Amino acid sequence: MRELLVFLMIIAGATGCLGQSGKAVKTSLTGCVDEHDGEYVLTSDKDLQPAARLRPAAGSAEDNFARHLGEKVTVQGRMADGQPLPILTVDSLKTVSHTCAPASEAEPR
Repeated sequence: MRELLVFLMIIAGATGCLGQSGKAVKTSLTGCVDEHDGEYVLTSDKDLQPAARLRPAAGSAEDNFARHLGEKVTVQGRMADGQPLPILTVDSLKTVSHTCAPASEAEPR
């Protein structure tokens, strides 16, 4: 859990994804699409821990994210405060890789 908090703080600091007023701010993130507790989430590609809940800007979540489950993607959208995870409203999604594994497993030995 501590690693997730550090990851989110790095994202927030590096991209300015959450404004001081808590309003959504445009950002771009790379991670893996997964499903947790019936919601689509973007996980860290380092340790596969959930980093943000995904919401489509248009259409249904099923139409937008189901076909990308298990893929490494780069998403662009607006990040807003949320509990237990921030909410990322996705404007665009680009597949980086059709598979996703923690960085330690993806590195050659």
